[in-house]
Amino acid sequence: AWTRAAGGSTVTADTELGYAAARRAVRVDGLLTGLEQPLVVQLHTESTMAEGRVPWGLGPHLDGVPEIRVIATETDPATLRGLAGDRPVVLVGRHLHRLPGGPELIAGLAAQHPVTVVEMGWPAQWRPTGVRAFVTTYGASHANGRAAAEVLGLAKANRAL
Repeated sequence: AWTRAAGGSTVTADTELGYAAARRAVRVDGLLTGLEQPLVVQLHTESTMAEGRVPWGLGPHLDGVPEIRVIATETDPATLRGLAGDRPVVLVGRHLHRLPGGPELIAGLAAQHPVTVVEMGWPAQWRPTGVRAFVTTYGASHANGRAAAEVLGLAKANRAL
C-alpha cells in the first residue's frame, strides 16, 4: 500500500498461476474412460508435521458427483462395491503406499470393480495393482485438487474456485 501511495507500480497477481503449475504436474498412468458419475471415495489420512492440517481432496471441485470419506482400516471392498453399484470408483488419498490398509483396500476393490486412484501426495515407486488408472498430482493443495478433478472430467465447469 505504501508503494502505491508513493507512486510505485501496481503489481497484479496472476490468480491462475498455481492452477497452471498444478495442471502441468498431473500425471496419468492408464485410461480415464468410463468415469461418468463415479463414486468418489476419499481415504482419510493423518496430517504430518510438515503438512499441517489443511483441507485437500477433490470435494470442492466436483460437479454433482457424490463423495464419501472413509478410513481404510475400517472399510472393506464389499462395502464400497455396494455403495458404488454399477458406477466406477475413484479413490483419492495422500501417501497411499504408507496408509494403513490403503494398498490392501485398493487391490481388493480393483480385483472386482473398476477403480481409478488419485494420489495427492508423493507416490514414490508404488503403483496400485489392478486399477484402470493411477493419477498423481504431486501435491494436495486446492490447485492440485482442481487439476485432478479437471483431468478426470469431474470438475465444475468454468467457475472461479
